[in-house]
Amino acid sequence: MGKVLSNNERILFCEQMAMILKSGVSVTEGIMILKEDAGREENPLRELYEEMQGYLEETGIFYDTLEETGAFPDYMIRMVRIGEQTGNLDEVMEGLAAYYTREENVVQDIKSAVTYPLLMLGMMLVIFLVMMVQVLPVFAQVYAQLGGQMTGVAAVLLKAGEGIRQYYGWIILVLLALFGGCVWLFCTAKGKERFRKMARGFFGTRAIMERMQTARFALAMSMALRSGMDYDGAFELVDLLVSEDASMKQKLAACREQVEEGESFSRAAVQAGILSGLYGRMLFIAERTGDTDGALRRIAAQADDEVTARIQNFISVLEPTMVAVLSVLVGGILLSVMVPLMGILSSIG
Repeated sequence: MGKVLSNNERILFCEQMAMILKSGVSVTEGIMILKEDAGREENPLRELYEEMQGYLEETGIFYDTLEETGAFPDYMIRMVRIGEQTGNLDEVMEGLAAYYTREENVVQDIKSAVTYPLLMLGMMLVIFLVMMVQVLPVFAQVYAQLGGQMTGVAAVLLKAGEGIRQYYGWIILVLLALFGGCVWLFCTAKGKERFRKMARGFFGTRAIMERMQTARFALAMSMALRSGMDYDGAFELVDLLVSEDASMKQKLAACREQVEEGESFSRAAVQAGILSGLYGRMLFIAERTGDTDGALRRIAAQADDEVTARIQNFISVLEPTMVAVLSVLVGGILLSVMVPLMGILSSIG
């Protein structure tokens, strides 16, 4: 099977399977229902469900079926395996749907936060190019007719405009390369990992990335504990999620080591830097009442809300800042041209 399910397709699949299993229908019958619901024979999803049906009829094991198709991530397969072995498959599928829904919401928020600044930068670039290539040469001709010449910033930009006209082919190649870099950064696995590393190092987005990791950690631990796993197995499962984040892996290893030494999970998570003090206190109280997985779900929800709020705040500050910068730059260029021109005209008069 060549098709790998997108995040939205995983969400739909998990939601449908959770609903089917909760209604008492077996996994094999559920896949048959999904296959019939997929419609056309050339539909890739229908082909996937047919392949899954064949594996299920041979083995009867759902997690093996998911693994054989190659269309599902390792984390999902391991969670399904736990759910199948503990008899909580319906709850696991429901939890997976919630997990991937949160992931998709965060991804969309990040795309919104990145897209607008890129559009603004693009607009600024177009405006400067038009001014340097089209507007400033007109003013230069006016200066020449009046017996003067441009100086200062305007003269520098005029020379830059002449260079752009002379080497516009190379400039187009550079812009295409930048566009290709953006596509690689946001649309490929390696590019996304590079973007995450850049975002973790940038002061404006560092806190957002940390809250995202908190939400992923809390939700994954909640699902693992709710499925009947012990802390050791839960840590292994979460480690699978953060395999590409060296910093989080170190924190997770430190937390796991402290738990193995007898420290409470809540204190270990705070001391390792995974959870803040507030979340640690929430978890500490929940541990004493036997509602650890419920507290972790609430922490994940609150962390996601914080991510959304921080992204919106980031955009709300960035938007007027970029508009102000653009206005000042354009106004400065025009003033550098108009003030000397007004001086020449007044001397002539």
